[in-house]
Amino acid sequence: MSPLGRARWSSGRRLSWRWWLRRLPAVGVTGVVVALLLGAGLASAAWLSSGGGSATARGGQALPPTTTTVAGSAITSGLLYPGSTGDVKITVNNPNTYPVTLTSVTPNGAPTATGGTGTCSTTGVTLTGGSSGTTIPANGSATLTLKDGASMSSASDTGCQNATFTIPVTVAITSV
Repeated sequence: MSPLGRARWSSGRRLSWRWWLRRLPAVGVTGVVVALLLGAGLASAAWLSSGGGSATARGGQALPPTTTTVAGSAITSGLLYPGSTGDVKITVNNPNTYPVTLTSVTPNGAPTATGGTGTCSTTGVTLTGGSSGTTIPANGSATLTLKDGASMSSASDTGCQNATFTIPVTVAITSV
């Protein structure tokens, strides 16, 4: 007699081989499904991996801004005379491929004079500097006015009357 023929209910009744054959497909299908799920889990886990290495990127170089005077005159209002101040108008050019913010304008050397009524070797002109926070577009420019940005002391030569003053400046920018 086969081992299947010896199985008994707990009540002592013998289980027939037909009873096992009727249940074998359900057990077999369940086993196949479990095996497939386990196999699929192992197959997808076999494709997971990690590792290390390095990546590179390259930074650009910021180009320095340039300045130009506006309409041939640095002073736009409030003509200078000893003891006075006047507005300074300046155009800042941004040669970079990204927008920048102008953070400061500071003096960078002695002002010079042209077109005065005589000798103007001592101009007595100073730039008080300033900041604007003006955004300058990529590859663009912005013209700004520094309110009371220039002053003239009483040390100015008499020949500086009616002169145009060129004031060297340094402009500082930061990327937006």
